[in-house]
Amino acid sequence: MPTRPLEPERAPEQVERFVKQLLVVYKAAKLYPPASEIPGESASALLKLLHALLRESPDLVFQVTKDGLLYNALPVLPDLKPFRQFARECYNRHLSEIRFHSGASTRDVIGLCRVLFEPPEQVAAAGGVEQRLWDLQVDGITVRTASTKIVDTELDEAEPDLDPDEQWPPSFQRIDELVDAAYGARPRDQRMLVRFVQNPRLVAKYLGELASSGRGGRPLTNLIAGRVVSMAHAASAELAEDQPAIYRAIAEALLGLEPETRRGVLAERLLPDSRVDQTVAAVMRQFEIGELCKALVEGLSPDPVSRDGLSRALRNLAVISMQPKELILEAAGEALAESGIDGDSIATILDNAAPTQIRRPGSTDRQDLESIIRLVDLAPVASESESAETAALRAEVADGISDSDVLLTLVTLVSIERRPEMFASLMGMLEDGLTLLLEWGEFGEAADAAAMLAAVRTDPTVEQEQRTRVDVALRTMAQPKAMREVVMALRFHHHESPEVESCRRLLSVLGGHSIAPLLEVLADEPDMAARKSLVDLISMLAPGHVDELAAKITDPRWYFVRNVVAILGATRERSALPPLARTLRHGDPRVRRETIRAAAGIKDKLAEEMLVAALSDDDPQNVALAARYLGTFGLDSAVPHLAALALDEGRGNTDPAVRIEAVEALGRLGTPAAADALRRVLKQRNFLGGGRTREIRTAAESALAGIERSSGTGGRR
Repeated sequence: MPTRPLEPERAPEQVERFVKQLLVVYKAAKLYPPASEIPGESASALLKLLHALLRESPDLVFQVTKDGLLYNALPVLPDLKPFRQFARECYNRHLSEIRFHSGASTRDVIGLCRVLFEPPEQVAAAGGVEQRLWDLQVDGITVRTASTKIVDTELDEAEPDLDPDEQWPPSFQRIDELVDAAYGARPRDQRMLVRFVQNPRLVAKYLGELASSGRGGRPLTNLIAGRVVSMAHAASAELAEDQPAIYRAIAEALLGLEPETRRGVLAERLLPDSRVDQTVAAVMRQFEIGELCKALVEGLSPDPVSRDGLSRALRNLAVISMQPKELILEAAGEALAESGIDGDSIATILDNAAPTQIRRPGSTDRQDLESIIRLVDLAPVASESESAETAALRAEVADGISDSDVLLTLVTLVSIERRPEMFASLMGMLEDGLTLLLEWGEFGEAADAAAMLAAVRTDPTVEQEQRTRVDVALRTMAQPKAMREVVMALRFHHHESPEVESCRRLLSVLGGHSIAPLLEVLADEPDMAARKSLVDLISMLAPGHVDELAAKITDPRWYFVRNVVAILGATRERSALPPLARTLRHGDPRVRRETIRAAAGIKDKLAEEMLVAALSDDDPQNVALAARYLGTFGLDSAVPHLAALALDEGRGNTDPAVRIEAVEALGRLGTPAAADALRRVLKQRNFLGGGRTREIRTAAESALAGIERSSGTGGRR
């Protein structure tokens, strides 16, 4: 009688049930909006399966391969395509291991799923899955990533048609989901979003709902502009011949906004962004010059700030437009006249928006240069070197000079001038123009100017009053509006480009002056990836400037304080610990959680004391996280505190999941004192029943066995 071939060994049935439920959570989180209860209910069912599995082991670990998940080297549901596809989503984000801890919550599970929805490129730009889980405060699930880049040479499946079951037109929440995923959505979602964006009426309705969301001012401007940019980038993936029509639909939708909101979105965000983002520039070019100028002028306030903003918007429009600047200024003048602006005000606005080139090379008309030549004639001639510099400046004037050259000339004169009256006069002319260098995108010149002014500030031959005024000028260069221009350039230019090198040099010179303004830019930034980049940027500048950061921890915005705490932790400086000790008592548990992470990265006695103090936190995630970090410090002094927590004698939250984390921390310490504490845990009489107490016993037995193996004591109790 022939024998049946042996079936390949597979993961235990209970583990496969867990993975099936995990896929249910994944699909529910993808199909339903964040406010829906369905993903949470599915995640709760998953946690019940997890708790049953953790009665036999301290955690649940899966290895990720290209073709599926493995549990203890055994394949999990290898014959079912949906599970292979789920594993591929993990694999494409460079995951090599997923570990579920006993303290995992429904929020942790849904957070992991939402990270897997994000495009791989976006996840990589944000620092990888591990960093994204950190950003989302996911502590009960940890991952490991592959150390080498994974290359998938298989062809993608054919792009599917739109799902016939999808509601059309999509709801506001559904469009929000599609726009959030616009930088790499599934092909079906991409098609739906593009189909939506092609309809200017629907886009206008969506933008109108955003505008009526109850926000106002800059937050609303940033929100609408961010959505427009995402929709434009989604359209940029379409065929070249189809893109202009989609861009035009977006432009038409913008015209449907209320005048004040529309002007803010165009003047403050889209036109400045279009200088460094070609996709946004393509949308702006869909406007007729006349209609765009009317949109910028309609409802213009008479205050000088609004009119200066219009001048900047017109200057940005001239940079990206295919029309001559003269035609743009003419159209703007007509729009201003139609709106009832008086002639003198029109002339002032257009003069401010006029070309920045004072005289082009080859011109024979010297009338425009008389004031510059007179300015150079004011330069002192105390030494031969200074005479040579002045002669070079005169030669530059004769050849033709731009506005940025004029400003650099003024900076040069400031660096060699010592007479109080002349120094004050030069600084008066210079101060108003320094920020214009950044507005014009002249980052190299701005960095040069800042470097020269910084040298003057530290020159002992310069009077203290003069050094103070130079310092004020440097602070002006670092104001939030100017720093936003720098951040945009760093974000959109190639990392090896001259613009990026100049911006980095400028920030290095400005030093601590740029910290507070960059934090304000961070607080206003609606885009997640941009916030991550800003935190990284400020973290690089932060060492040595702890005081500037510490001044911000009393801000009423909890999310802002959490970012400041993360940056303080990145300094790795002991001086950061006193302000972190204050945020350890913050009213929001998310700020306290970030404080625990920050303190754990600074090796100091005070940091250890802070982690011990965090064991008294009311929030279970915070207590579990502090226990986990104490387990990695290798200190016998932490054993009594972890033992009290494991024995349910701690002052903070002592949920079973928290106690298991303390048990695992004792196992990681691996000292004789930790082993004795684990034996006391195993002798507790309350281990008489109940699933969670069984999990605690299993974790304690596993941790103690690990200590005894490493110490060679075998099975001794």
